[in-house]
Amino acid sequence: MLLSLSSWVRAESFVVENIEVIGIKKITIGTVFSYLPVNVGESLDLDRTPELIRELYSTGFFDDIELLRRDNILVIKVIERPSIAEVNFDGNDDIEDEALEQALDGVGMSKGRIFNENKLEKLELELQQVYYSLGKYAARIEAEWRPLDEDRVAIDITISEGISATIKSINITGNENVDEDDLLEIFQLEPSSEGWFPDDEYSSSKLTADLETLKSYYLDRGFIQFEVNSQQVTISPDRKDISITINIFEGEQFVLSNVEVAGEMVVSADELRALITFRDGEIFSRKEINKVISAMKKRLGEEGYAFAEIRVLNELNEEENTVSLRFLVVPGKKMYVRYIEFSGNEKTKDTVLRREMRQLESAMYQRSKVDRSRVRLQRLNYLASVDVKLIRVPDTDDQVDININVSERFSGNMQIGIGYSQSQGALLNLGFSHENIFGSGNAVDLTFDNSSASQRYAFKYKNPYYTPDGVSRGFNFSVTETDASENNTSNYLIDRISFSIDYGIPLSEFNTLSLDLGVLRNDLETTSGSSDEVFDFIIDNSDEYDESTPHSEIDGDRYDTLFGAVSLSKDTRNRRIFAESGHLNRVNLELHTGDLDYYKVRYLHQTAYSLSRIFTFAFRSRLGYGDSYGESVDLPIFEKFTAGGVRSVRGYDFNSLGPLDSNGDALGGNFQVITTTEILFPIEALGSSETFRLGVYFDAGNVFADVDSYESDELRQSVGLSAKWLSFIGPIEFSYAIPLNDQPGDDTQNFQFSLGARF
Repeated sequence: MLLSLSSWVRAESFVVENIEVIGIKKITIGTVFSYLPVNVGESLDLDRTPELIRELYSTGFFDDIELLRRDNILVIKVIERPSIAEVNFDGNDDIEDEALEQALDGVGMSKGRIFNENKLEKLELELQQVYYSLGKYAARIEAEWRPLDEDRVAIDITISEGISATIKSINITGNENVDEDDLLEIFQLEPSSEGWFPDDEYSSSKLTADLETLKSYYLDRGFIQFEVNSQQVTISPDRKDISITINIFEGEQFVLSNVEVAGEMVVSADELRALITFRDGEIFSRKEINKVISAMKKRLGEEGYAFAEIRVLNELNEEENTVSLRFLVVPGKKMYVRYIEFSGNEKTKDTVLRREMRQLESAMYQRSKVDRSRVRLQRLNYLASVDVKLIRVPDTDDQVDININVSERFSGNMQIGIGYSQSQGALLNLGFSHENIFGSGNAVDLTFDNSSASQRYAFKYKNPYYTPDGVSRGFNFSVTETDASENNTSNYLIDRISFSIDYGIPLSEFNTLSLDLGVLRNDLETTSGSSDEVFDFIIDNSDEYDESTPHSEIDGDRYDTLFGAVSLSKDTRNRRIFAESGHLNRVNLELHTGDLDYYKVRYLHQTAYSLSRIFTFAFRSRLGYGDSYGESVDLPIFEKFTAGGVRSVRGYDFNSLGPLDSNGDALGGNFQVITTTEILFPIEALGSSETFRLGVYFDAGNVFADVDSYESDELRQSVGLSAKWLSFIGPIEFSYAIPLNDQPGDDTQNFQFSLGARF
C-alpha cells in the first residue's frame, strides 16, 4: 500500500465535497463507495486515512491504493487485481471439471472472479477435500498462475489423483436387537472382502446416505429413540485401507396405542381415518406414517388445499413402550390457479402443451388434475422430462401459479443410413420423420427402407388434435415389396399397396376408440421354391385354378380388399416409452372383404410398476387369432402370425417358430401367444434413464395352426439380458438369450439385435 500525502494541504482535516476514483475497470464505482468509511459532507483527517485504506484493501479487489486530495475533493487512485480468465485442470480422470469448479467457487477462485494469489493454497486444500471425500487420500494438488495480460490471469491446476483407499471393514456397535450382518446388507458401502464386485471405494456422501438408511431401517421397525451416536473413519498409515466404526443407540421397540385425526376438518374425519393403514397394537413405522401423510395431503389437494400440512404429534409411554399418534390437519387456504406457464419448450408451441392440461387457469387447484396433466405431458414422445412447481402468487393468500419446465427430446430427423440387421440383412434407409413437425405436435413420416427381405415406401401423417376435443386423424400410404423367404418364412413374393384413414376418439381420460378404414392390394407371386401350402392357398381362393392345375402354371394371383378396423384401448401408463407405472390394454378387430374375406383379432397387454427408484418391472403379452369367412379358405399365408426374434421370443431365429410348410420353412399360424417378463434399469454412464435401459427378461411364446392345436408345453422359453436404446436414428434393441426348452429343428440365436424395435 502506498499513502501519498504530497498534495495534502497543511490543514489536518477538511470536509469532503466530492470523491473521485481513478483506475477502476472491472469494479463498479458503487462497489468502491459501499466499502468507503467516509461519505461526501463528512470531515476527513490524516488519522482516519489508515482506516480508509484498510477497508478498501480488505475487499481483495486491489493491488495498490493511493489517497490524494485536490482542493476539497478526495481522490482515490487504485490498481485493480487481475481477473481469472481461465481455470485449467489436468489429471482429473475420476471427477469432472464442473464438480471441481464448484469447489473453486466456494473459495472465490472460479472463472470470472478477482484473482488473489494468497488464496492459491486455500484453493489446493479445498480441492484436496473433494478428493478426500471420495477416499482418495493419496491425491495431490498443485496450482500455479500465469498472466495473460495486465488484467487477466490463468490458473493451471495439476492433479495426481492416486488410487482410492478401499474399505477394509465396517463395524457397527450398540446393536442389541438386530444382527450386524443384517444391517450391513442395507448399506451401499461394502468391505473389500464382500463378494466379487464390492462397492468398497469410500465416499463420504455414500456413508451419509447409508447412515440415513440405517436410521430409516430402525424407525420403520418401531425404534423411535434410535440415534447414531458417533462415526469414526480411520485410514491406515499407507493410506490404502479405511476402517469405519459406527456406534448406535437402538432404544426400545414401540407399538401404537392410539391413533387419532384432529385439526381443521375440511374433509370429513371418517374419510381421513380411512386412509390410515395401521391400527392400535401394530409396530410403529415411519415409512407407513409418511404414506398416510402423503395420502391425506393428496385427498386435501382434491379440495383445493395445495399447501396443506399434516403434522404428526406423538406421545411416548416409556414404561409400556407404546406411542400414541395424532395426525393434526392444517389445511391452510383453498387455492385457485392464476396462470399456467411453460418453459423449456424452445421448439414446441405453447398451445401444444397447454391442450394436454387437465388443470385449468382460473379454476380451483386439484391435485389429481395436476398429476394427470404431468402424465399426459410425459407421454408426449418429444418431451424427455416434465417438472411441475407450484408458486404462491405474491400479495395473495389463495392463488398459485403453476410453472411447468419441460426438456425437449430429439423428435425429428433426416435419415440416410446403411446398416445390417440379423433378420433382414443389409439395410438402406432413407427418410424423414418428425413427431412434432414445426412444433405443432403433428407427426409426419416419409420412409424408404431397402433390405434383402423387402423394399418399403411409406407416408404417414397424424394430427392428434384434429378436433379441439382430442379426436385424432391420420393418413397412411405404403408400398411394400417382400421376398418372404428372406424373412425365414415360406417362399413367395408379395407386393402390397395400401391406403387408409384412421381416427382416434377419446371416450374418457384413459379410454380411446380407434377406427381405421382403407383399401389394400396384394400381388402374390410364386417362385420355384414355393411350398405346397402356397399353391394350395392360391387354388383354394381362385376361380382360375383348381386342384388339377399344375403348379408350374400357377404364377400367383391378385387380391383387392376393403378393410376396416376398430380397437378399444385403456392406457394408464405414465409414459409411452420406458413406462414406470400403469397399464395398457388394447383389443383390435380387423375385417377384410373383397377378393379375400378374413378377420384378425389381437389383444395386447402391458403393465409396469416401479420396484424401486432404479428398477422397473414390466410385463407384456400378445394374443392373436385370425381366420377366413364367407367363401375364402383359411387366413391368407401373408397374414399369418409369426414368432421368434427380438420383437417376440428372443433366442429363437426371426419368424422361425410355429408350424412348418412342406419345404420345412416356417409357415406361420392362425393363433399367436407371446409373453415377456422383464426387469429394466438405467445405466447413467451409458445414457439417461429416458433413452437407455438394461434388462433381465423371461420370454415365452409360439404360434399354432389354430386354437385347437394350442399346447402350453409347446411355448418356447428363453431368459437373457437386453439393452434398449432410443438413439437418434430410432429405437435399437440388443439381446443375449439362452433358450430354455428348444426342440430339435428349432433355429436358435444367442445374440440378436434390431433397428426399429418397439419398447
